[in-house]
Amino acid sequence: MATPRRGAAGSSSSVRRKAEAGQTYWDRSKQPLEILALVAPLVAIYEMGLVWALRAEQGTITNRAHEGLLRLFDAVGIDIMVMALPAAAVVVVLVTWQFLSRMPWSLHLPTVGLMAIESAAAALPLAVFALVIARSDSAWASMAAFVSTTAPAGAGAGPETLGLLGKISLAIGAGIYEELIFRMALISLLHTLFVDAMRIGERWGTGIAIAISAVLFAIYHPLGAVGGGIDWSRATFFVGAGAYFGVLYVMRGFGIAVGAHAAYDLLAVVALPAWYA
Repeated sequence: MATPRRGAAGSSSSVRRKAEAGQTYWDRSKQPLEILALVAPLVAIYEMGLVWALRAEQGTITNRAHEGLLRLFDAVGIDIMVMALPAAAVVVVLVTWQFLSRMPWSLHLPTVGLMAIESAAAALPLAVFALVIARSDSAWASMAAFVSTTAPAGAGAGPETLGLLGKISLAIGAGIYEELIFRMALISLLHTLFVDAMRIGERWGTGIAIAISAVLFAIYHPLGAVGGGIDWSRATFFVGAGAYFGVLYVMRGFGIAVGAHAAYDLLAVVALPAWYA
């Protein structure tokens, strides 16, 4: 009896190895282990920024999505306001996903490198879109408004008042936690509601989920015009950006969505202001 069991195990292992060998970059880049390898350094940079670059007299400056997660933990009974809780949540989600998927714990490093390159490339169309939207305003003022996706926890500071490390940290943090909330959590929840519960077709259900998440993503950002009312160019940008990241998330996975979002925010907060200075 032992011999057939070994043979079956060997056969199963062989089939799995063949399946892994047949995977393409497009498959591997959506796997939780490769996503974790791409996102974990970004999480670490943001956490270091919270300690070294985002401290203020009134409290720690953080992005609104990160602060919202802290408030959510507090609301469900985790009343220790530890700044690293959202970072731990990201890691736990991806590690749990890896366990439940039963995929092998073999990291393909070339895939992670290509994911970083793809993320940077995916940020460029959004940067072009932002520049087109901003064409009638001064470049820096417009871009600064478009990327004011962060808010201090108590101080009245914005990204433009911070040093380079602080700006980098906030840009990366927005990429991680806004994608976690608006894409991984919200689109997944809406997809379950529309497709699984309401039996709407896959394409329609996914499209509606992306559209709703894009609108909520825009509302999450400050849209007020200087003289009152809504700044429609800013609203257009954020709805478009939310839809773009939603499509990236659905088609290319959480890792590429996070990487592209962080890369765009880095470009908008760090590179473009220096270019236009």
